[in-house]
Amino acid sequence: MKTETLTFDVIVVGAGPAGLATAHHVRTLSQAHGLDLSVCLLDKAARIGGHLLSGALLDPRILTTLIPDWATPQPDNRPPLGPAPLDSPVLDESLWFLTHRRAHALPLPKAWRHDQSGLGCHMVSLGTLCRWLAHRAEQQGVEIFPGFAAVAPVWEGDQLVGIISGDQGRDHTGQPKPGFQPGVILRAPITVLAEGCRGSLSGTIIRQLGLDRTDLPGQRRSPQRYALGFKELWETPGSPPGAVLHTLGWPLEEPGQHRHGGGFLYQPRPNRTVLGMVIDLDYTDPRFDPFMAAQQWKSHPLIRPRLQSARLLGYGARTLAIGGWQSLPQLAFAGGLLVGDAAGLLNTATLQGIGNALASGILAAETIITAFASQDFSAHTLHRYTEAVRQSSWGRALHAVRNIRPGFRAGLWPGLLHALWEKGVGGRSPWTLHWRQTDRERLHPVDPLAKPLPPPRLVHPLLDRATALAGSGLHYTANQPAHLHWRDPLLPPTAGYTRFDNPELRFCPAGVFTRHTRSDGKIFLQMHANHCLHCKCCDIKDPLDNVCWTAPEGGSGPDYQEM
Repeated sequence: MKTETLTFDVIVVGAGPAGLATAHHVRTLSQAHGLDLSVCLLDKAARIGGHLLSGALLDPRILTTLIPDWATPQPDNRPPLGPAPLDSPVLDESLWFLTHRRAHALPLPKAWRHDQSGLGCHMVSLGTLCRWLAHRAEQQGVEIFPGFAAVAPVWEGDQLVGIISGDQGRDHTGQPKPGFQPGVILRAPITVLAEGCRGSLSGTIIRQLGLDRTDLPGQRRSPQRYALGFKELWETPGSPPGAVLHTLGWPLEEPGQHRHGGGFLYQPRPNRTVLGMVIDLDYTDPRFDPFMAAQQWKSHPLIRPRLQSARLLGYGARTLAIGGWQSLPQLAFAGGLLVGDAAGLLNTATLQGIGNALASGILAAETIITAFASQDFSAHTLHRYTEAVRQSSWGRALHAVRNIRPGFRAGLWPGLLHALWEKGVGGRSPWTLHWRQTDRERLHPVDPLAKPLPPPRLVHPLLDRATALAGSGLHYTANQPAHLHWRDPLLPPTAGYTRFDNPELRFCPAGVFTRHTRSDGKIFLQMHANHCLHCKCCDIKDPLDNVCWTAPEGGSGPDYQEM
């Protein structure tokens, strides 16, 4: 069957906030400049927003830049064409330090306050917001294709000229099934990579072009760093909207263990509570279980009473790129741009992820219009996007907080004191703290004499992985090729078991890995790829760098509702 080729002016890979902002703004600006550029956006989720997961808090002022009439109902006011689907504004915000049994209120840093803008910061469901953005983009003429995964770049020399979408309808051996559809070649002068954290296509391109090299003379760059985030949605009868709660300390900060991260609890709508934890993946103990730590946190006297008589509605997990300014790859190259989390533009100190993603898409669109006006799609021309990011207010803010996250390597309290220093000098310290190791390199071999901590007793509202996973909307077509692979199938039962006690069994939030013993006594790990939530933690944290995550058949994976 012959592979079809489609041609556009701009291709956007990923329908998160950065990709949708790029596509929408390109159409808006191209029409204003008389260019009328064709824009194609594709996303691997079966429906727009199905794979999106975030806290999520949003200052709506950035929406005014992208869609000035975002608060105005569209003709006939049919959902989702009404006003932007913002939930409650932040009405009450607090920060707590937890010990095992107690909670101590802390002053909330100004950078963490989300009610300072003139409109007020709102809680949102990122998936719902992006479905609304997608309909607005389609109104502008963007062609959107959900259920299509971009699996490979198309090159002409060193110039990116498009992508190839994945095949649909192969069996687990790779043979075509009835109804098989081959992938499509999509070509365009400019391709925007907006896949989010640790995207497979953007990762391929970054490696091939060396966009994240750490050994360039005169330009020091740190390896990218990651955190694992969990989120749960609960029905909580009688709970009012508007509360935002952050926690530090227990169960992450314990004697001898400096695991950085924290918990969050939001009440976005009446009778709804979202909560979860974000845990840095630079922890050193291979027997640490992030999922169970998040469940343990829910047992705290500050949290548990808020979940009395609650019913689980949704669960999900994803990784976040938290390396910050010093870990940014090159953002522009011949024929392509990196936006949003694909570029690592999350500001972890101010919890600005969605806003920065939308803003990066707007700047990318402006650069694209300039490139088409001159018909120059070289790296030199597209580098204007990099400069625009650096000169933007949010880009300067990202630079100003560059040292805050590394300051927590010595522990919570030294980190907080260092953050106060950085805040006091306005981020103008004459130094930049760098990451020296990747997250996988931070794991220490197990101490054979140390006993792992017993897991908490799973009583309401604590969950096991299987129960939690049932709330993710997970779906995979039967008999499709596995998208998770061992680079060396013989490595996990040998070095992985004896040195690190197979940390995959614990760091995976979906129970993808199980350990078994063969009849000859040898240990092996089995992958259950149909459990995968696409968080890519295994691709990041496996100490042997032996797990390879690739994009599955389009439309597979979680389908998050209201998350």
